[in-house]
Amino acid sequence: MSFVRFENITKAFAGDPVLEDINFRVEEGEHIGLIGRNGTGKSTIFRLITGEIAPDKGVIERMKKARIACLAQLPHVDPKATIFDVVLHSFRDLLDQEHELTALEEQMAAGDLSVLDNYSHLQEQFTLRGGYEFRTNIKRVLQGLGFNPDEFDLPFAALSGGQRTRLMLALVLLQDADLLLLDEPENHLDLEAREWLEEYLRSCRAAVVIISHDRRMLNAVVTRVVEVERAQLFDYAGNYDAYLAAKTLLREQQQKAFERQQEFIRKEEAWIDRFRYKNTKARQVQSRLKRLEKLEVVDAPPPEAADVSFGMGDVVRSGAVVLDVQDAAMGYGSLTLYKDVSFQVQRGERIGIIGPNGSGKTTLLRQLAGLLQGLTGDVKLGYRVSMAFYDQHHERMNPANDVFNEVWAAKPEWVPVQVRTFLGRFLFTGDDVFKPITALSGGELSRVAMAKIILTEPNLLLLDEPTNHLDIASREALENALTDYPGAIVMASHDRALIDRLVNRLIIIENGKADIFLGNYTDFRWKHQQEIQQEENDKTTDEVLRIRRIQAERERKKARERENRKQQRQLEQIERDIESMEELLETFHDRFAALDPADYLASQRLTEEYEGMKADLQQLYKEWEDLVE
Repeated sequence: MSFVRFENITKAFAGDPVLEDINFRVEEGEHIGLIGRNGTGKSTIFRLITGEIAPDKGVIERMKKARIACLAQLPHVDPKATIFDVVLHSFRDLLDQEHELTALEEQMAAGDLSVLDNYSHLQEQFTLRGGYEFRTNIKRVLQGLGFNPDEFDLPFAALSGGQRTRLMLALVLLQDADLLLLDEPENHLDLEAREWLEEYLRSCRAAVVIISHDRRMLNAVVTRVVEVERAQLFDYAGNYDAYLAAKTLLREQQQKAFERQQEFIRKEEAWIDRFRYKNTKARQVQSRLKRLEKLEVVDAPPPEAADVSFGMGDVVRSGAVVLDVQDAAMGYGSLTLYKDVSFQVQRGERIGIIGPNGSGKTTLLRQLAGLLQGLTGDVKLGYRVSMAFYDQHHERMNPANDVFNEVWAAKPEWVPVQVRTFLGRFLFTGDDVFKPITALSGGELSRVAMAKIILTEPNLLLLDEPTNHLDIASREALENALTDYPGAIVMASHDRALIDRLVNRLIIIENGKADIFLGNYTDFRWKHQQEIQQEENDKTTDEVLRIRRIQAERERKKARERENRKQQRQLEQIERDIESMEELLETFHDRFAALDPADYLASQRLTEEYEGMKADLQQLYKEWEDLVE
């Protein structure tokens, strides 16, 4: 069943068509990845789904009563409200029911049982809507998105931009929606939070449409990819890797079909030209002309959109050691971000810096670049090293400049035509080169920053989140350029595909310390999972041994109890035997008195019997003493 259906939708802005005569459906339970270059109309599709804007032509049908949740701006909140309170406020219906149930419970406790039926009905509704789990779910989602429990009480006014973005995402995920619309939900999420979000969405029963430039997330979450290109939608089954394979195959098939048809047309036209004026071939010529007229033309595959060219070119060969870092440390007050960080960067080496948000990745890069003075540490550049720092916030750009003058300032000896030609590599053409820096999008700022870095011809790059705000095509272009770059790279990034392709060593910053790991991110995650599994196995082994010890002690206790009961029964039996023996010995006095003094043999037999019984009694006494001891 379709939650949303587009039929022949067209939408233009300022006369420029963004979507032309498109058809699109979102079915129940589908997980769709909406991809395309920046500015192709992905967010416009979301705005059309929610009804924020109306199409210029066509019909949009939405399922009645379908609940749609969209990652948008935060609602107006009290600046003093805590993170937990902001999220809790979105469950006000459940909170009202909870208060009503409490009031009914108080009435019943006071003896008013007339409300029992009302209470049972309300409690059933409350349970079905997750009333007894929603606080637990809130904590689970907040922690999954990187909020520590001790941050739940932070006032909204104290939150950073990244924290507010994560809070928006939490509000969307916690809604009881039929359709989730997520526009780049990975923004401001660290690696662990991204992987948590992937798992959450993968198991989500609601339909999901996600706009994302994170290829790993698209591979993990979506089962259908819709590409927005040239104002049209192109639909592919499967995840992102399946989309790439299918698109490549379709282009190859279309190209071959086009070439075959062009070859056929060329041969037909050559035959027609050869026999056009021969009367004997006139009928055949006319037949072939009609066949060409009726031929359904196969178009050549449309050219791919222009790619950014981030190519670095050759760089000056440096010494073997490019960067030497010893005992670097940074902290603020009682907070230690990292300490005792020591490593060397060799010529051509690629090192990745990873860790949770706020752990100090950007700070470490800025310390390496000489922009921050650490608490301790010695940072030395190697022989003939030229360093460039890519700042994800672009704070060092001159807001008074336009694109042309900002880039020209990095290469003042160039003439204007050289600057314009160079900017064309970064998709700045025509009047775009005169856009003010303050008017640029995040992706445009990233391209300007990389252009300036390339002009300095560095042989050491310090990169802080270089793929932020870049679309997938630009990310892949940057990856290719950095792969071919002959210099050394130290990079902090949450882009797992980029880290995996480039780096061969990781610096993991977490909990105030930095660890060095040989390998890329996939290697690190595999080893981390192995360690977690080993810990769980160790815990399981310890638990099994503990249970076995308890069971063995129980068995020993039972054995002791059985032995004690046995000994007690033996003791009681011996005591009865002693009592009987003593009573029997008492009778011997009368038996001796009744003997005939002249009957020596009878007296001897009685005496022997008496002595034997006394010996038996002594043996019983000894057994009794042994048991008592």
